[in-house]
Amino acid sequence: MTRKTVGILALVGALVLVGMMLVPRPGSYTPYGTRLLNPRPAYDFTLTSHLGRLFRLSELRGKATLIFFGFVNCPDVCPTTLHELKRVYEALTPQEQGKVQVLMISVDPERDTPERLARYIPFFNPKFLGLTGTPGQIADVAKNYGVFYQKTEATSPTEYEVAHTASVFLLDPKGRLRLIYGSGKTSNTEKLLADLRWLLGE
Repeated sequence: MTRKTVGILALVGALVLVGMMLVPRPGSYTPYGTRLLNPRPAYDFTLTSHLGRLFRLSELRGKATLIFFGFVNCPDVCPTTLHELKRVYEALTPQEQGKVQVLMISVDPERDTPERLARYIPFFNPKFLGLTGTPGQIADVAKNYGVFYQKTEATSPTEYEVAHTASVFLLDPKGRLRLIYGSGKTSNTEKLLADLRWLLGE
């Protein structure tokens, strides 16, 4: 083997090594959302949808699900987050959209009836679902997702604000809680898209 041949083989070997370093290895994806090291089945629940029927979370097995806790009278965080989720959802292909569901669970069940949610949720996207229930049902679901909420600035029984955790929870198609996005993290459409496609492709 000539010195020239050895040199060519060394160069080819180096190029192959560089290529291997640049190609992502299976399982090497680093999610944008905060990752649960030990994914667990998400708490299942039954609430009333804005369509007026009982809805159970386990109906969504086979889909990636984004869950947000909010309320109709929310002045800023809720509409902003729902608008950001709308951007993410509408950036998916039609086929991908069929495998993704966005849910908003009301933390203001006294005012957020199914009829009221039906006038609010479709404004962002007609495929999104708004969910409500009795105060006890909502408290139970919120507790199991580690969500805090509390009435504030009350001026009457029907006039008040609701302080609440503004995180978004992402469940994989097997119904496991996989990623959590803190307040403001949903503004990065491309990174959320990448996370969704990663989960859908597992």
